[in-house]
Amino acid sequence: MKKTILLISILLCGSLFAKKYDQIDRISDMQKMEEGLSYIQKGFLYRCETGACFVKGGNMILEVAKTLETQEMEYFLPEQQKYAYKFGEKSAKMIDLYVKDLIGSAQAGHIEDALEDYNQILRQCNSCHMRLRK
Repeated sequence: MKKTILLISILLCGSLFAKKYDQIDRISDMQKMEEGLSYIQKGFLYRCETGACFVKGGNMILEVAKTLETQEMEYFLPEQQKYAYKFGEKSAKMIDLYVKDLIGSAQAGHIEDALEDYNQILRQCNSCHMRLRK
C-alpha cells in the first residue's frame, strides 16, 4: 500500500514539473531536422559508400518526427491557422515514411531511389513551412 502511494505521488510530482513543448523546443527540433537533411545531402555529394551518412541523418529526422507525433500541433499554431494542424501531422507522417524508405534504399545501394526519397522529404518540409509559417 505504501509503495502504491509513493509511486502515485512520484508520478504526480513528475507531471507537475514536466516541461511544456514550446517555441524554443520547436526551433531546436527544426534545427535537428535540418542537420539530418545535411548529413543525407553529404551522403549524396561525397558518395557515402557505407550508407552511414544516410542512416545518421535519417535517424536524426526520425527522432524529431517521433517527438512531433507526441505534441498537439494545434496548440502552437497561430490562431488563424489552428485548422491546419492535420496538415502538419500528415506531413510528419509522410516524412517518416520517406526517411525510412531512404535509409533502406541507401543501405541496399539504390542511390537513385534514395535521392528520390530525399526530394520527397524536402517537398514535405517545404510544403509544411510554406503553409504553416506565414
